[in-house]
Amino acid sequence: MALSREQVVAGAYAVLQEQGLSGLSMRRVAQGLGVQPGALYYHVPSKQEMLAEIAARILDGVPGPTTDPRQAARELRAALLRARDGAEVVSFVHAFRPDALPALQQLPTLFAGLRPREAGWAARAVVHYVLGFVAEEQNRAELVRLEILAAGPADADEAFEFGIAALTRRPTRPA
Repeated sequence: MALSREQVVAGAYAVLQEQGLSGLSMRRVAQGLGVQPGALYYHVPSKQEMLAEIAARILDGVPGPTTDPRQAARELRAALLRARDGAEVVSFVHAFRPDALPALQQLPTLFAGLRPREAGWAARAVVHYVLGFVAEEQNRAELVRLEILAAGPADADEAFEFGIAALTRRPTRPA
């Protein structure tokens, strides 16, 4: 079987969806593809590189064509929620290879009227808010799935909207 980088990433994404981040390993990806683990390293040199590819896949197309930071935040949240442990994967990659996530690098452009440095801060605040909010949602969902917690609050969408509205109001400039 001729293996490609795209097949490896697709196989890794499938393992992530089925097993979660804690169950994602090169061995499991190789097993799912019917190859030896060493065969993966020709296409993806490390697990970190594989996670960067998965994160880019999670964020593919986000944000869509918009000039509204709130809409971009909604799209980011939706993309993260579609992938099991999506917030954790993207957060990890954003910490160690932010250049691998063009979707997040575009966000400062949505803060028209702010100086570039401030637009960067605003974008970073939105990214941290969305990643944290979704990580909590996904962790709670996993605890519910494991029957450790009862179903979570039904107002997650409303709470998210309130938070992003509060966060994207015109900020005051630091002294």
